[in-house]
Amino acid sequence: MTDSMQVAAPVAEGRILKLMFSIFEAQGLQYAILRNYETLPERVGARDVDILIPPEEIKKASAAIMYLAEKQGLLVAHHYCDERLLQFILVHRTGLNQLFDLKIDFFTSNQIYGLEVMSAREMLCNPLRHRGIPVVAEPVQLLDKFLFHVVVGHALHPKYNARFARIATQESGILFNALAPLTGKAEAEGMIGALSAGQGSDIPSLNFWQRMRVLGRLWRRQRAGGVLQMTRFLYERLRNHLRPAGLFVSISGPDGSGKTTVIELVLPHLRQLYGSDNVAYYHFRPTVLPRIAEVARAAKALDQVDEDYARPHRAEPSGIIGSAGRLSYYLLDYILGYFRRVYPELVDRKVILFDRYYQDMIADPGRSRIRMPTSILRLAARLLPLPRFSFFIRVDPEEVHRRKQELSLDEISELNARYDDLATRGFLIPIDNDVAPEVAAAKIVDFIIEHGDRSARRLLARRGI
Repeated sequence: MTDSMQVAAPVAEGRILKLMFSIFEAQGLQYAILRNYETLPERVGARDVDILIPPEEIKKASAAIMYLAEKQGLLVAHHYCDERLLQFILVHRTGLNQLFDLKIDFFTSNQIYGLEVMSAREMLCNPLRHRGIPVVAEPVQLLDKFLFHVVVGHALHPKYNARFARIATQESGILFNALAPLTGKAEAEGMIGALSAGQGSDIPSLNFWQRMRVLGRLWRRQRAGGVLQMTRFLYERLRNHLRPAGLFVSISGPDGSGKTTVIELVLPHLRQLYGSDNVAYYHFRPTVLPRIAEVARAAKALDQVDEDYARPHRAEPSGIIGSAGRLSYYLLDYILGYFRRVYPELVDRKVILFDRYYQDMIADPGRSRIRMPTSILRLAARLLPLPRFSFFIRVDPEEVHRRKQELSLDEISELNARYDDLATRGFLIPIDNDVAPEVAAAKIVDFIIEHGDRSARRLLARRGI
């Protein structure tokens, strides 16, 4: 682990949360908790803390979080900002296999496709108080969740039924005044009736024309402001498509390096930081194209496909023409696979982890039955969208040979040298795994966290924070 992520004493979640709210109060931040506030300030009641702020308070909220991070020795593993969301993930290593993390999402309004449904000012009216912390009023809590789901075509989760039934029964007038101008009186009455009966999850989504009517009413209500909001929404979507905010990572290494064990230790930390549903795990290549052997069998050029994956070097490499064909086929899979499988998930701000990637084909072309000059394989890499972080698990050749005897000691040493050469050329980031795999896994996770922290601080500094 690097100096900034040395193992430290356990962090008390409640103490961090109480300090955060006290900083908000001291800096005069206008805010209120949106949902899942019941366990605050002792602990986070969900995956993150959702906080509502007016858009003009973004700079003050960012400064407050960075001050909290500075006072408590927290790193910013992730920072994201668009037209309605300001997001931070704060991290502190508390043990070799333990991370403390605090995820904070600031929302500046309730929007649908860039059109404002409720402004922060409206949502901050008549807040509740929970253990000294401001919380948005219950009708706002319901509308914030319900309107978005109905208009975009998603059913409300059944877990909200009982709570929303109580709110709809007690606050039917407020809800009707908010819903009727958008959906029409009859539709609003029907929705409130279903919510009051505890059947919110059974309310059908609006059809296409109903959704268009709602959006049209929002547009007319906001006039010139709607144009500006939609422009910002489209700009942020375009920016994220051009520079996706997701994280693309690969971990490489020769057989016997302990790579698989390290990956199994890295994955839980990534899922903790970014969410289980936001981490995708693949092997070697995107495989939007089938294995060459399967293509050959489908063309009746082969009777049987060799599936002895435990011995990747079992077959002799192809000749120059066969190798060129194989390389072209794999390059096509990496390119098509990136845009079909990897890129869309990066746009959705997810984490993509590959066990091996194209760099392994350069270092160990024999496992792909390719026999070509290394310089050509390196040149081909320039055609590909490569992972942002490509780690190489380095282990002493004698230790690798002790674990797996498929290759000779000389072959393993040569393989390690090829990986090291790629690291020297900037294709890979070397991670030593001569001690415990937990240490190597911590080094990888800490590298990602520290890079995120540096990027966040540079971005915030440009914004004067």
